[in-house]
Amino acid sequence: MKERNTKLTSPEIGALWGTYMNNTMAWCLITYFLHHIKDSEIEKILQKSLDFTNIRIQKIITIFNEENIPIPNGFTERDINLNTPPLFNDPFALSFVYNMGRLDMIFYSFAIVNTARHDITSFFSAALSEASMLYEDAVVLLLSKGLYDRPPNIPYPTEVKYIKKETYINGIFHKRRPLNVNELTEIFFNIERNYFSILLCTGCLQVVRDKEVKDFIKKGKERKFQLNKLNFLMIYYSRKIYLESLL
Repeated sequence: MKERNTKLTSPEIGALWGTYMNNTMAWCLITYFLHHIKDSEIEKILQKSLDFTNIRIQKIITIFNEENIPIPNGFTERDINLNTPPLFNDPFALSFVYNMGRLDMIFYSFAIVNTARHDITSFFSAALSEASMLYEDAVVLLLSKGLYDRPPNIPYPTEVKYIKKETYINGIFHKRRPLNVNELTEIFFNIERNYFSILLCTGCLQVVRDKEVKDFIKKGKERKFQLNKLNFLMIYYSRKIYLESLL
């Protein structure tokens, strides 16, 4: 039996559906950014991102049509208003490509290890390669413009230590220990993602007219704000514990 006749599995359908929704959403934002962009260097990256996005959307439509699966109701040109004045400056558009590249690499990697049909794994492998390329381009440009937020440094360890008790996991609250590098990494990038979401919500709230949608965005913005307060609090106490250990 030819593999092409093998029906899509539930993970494959789910990954394609998620990719379609994510990419149609990204298409709207990138199209909006390109309409207002002034920085030629950022414009090149946005255009490359849009080209990749269009290819993925059309490929998924082709796959779903061949499998007689309804095309999802994704985002379209009806969801953007290009006549609206620019809500964000040019670096925010670059930050969007950077953040989407990070998230896409995680999503597409997960999709690859959960799919088996050759055309589907090839599709997600290509998508992963494109996401990695865009992420690298965005980081290089952020660095050249002095806009990249580097994660925090820590003093290098001077000896090897072992975790002796399971209570180590709760140590930041009970045993008064500093955050380890993995915890600090997760918190840093959580803060970065949440802050990006807060800015995006702030911009959308200026133009959204539907009350239900507006209330939903407000809740999302407040949720991200509260999460960042918790993240900053954990960093504050970790730094305090570390400084006290030096006394």
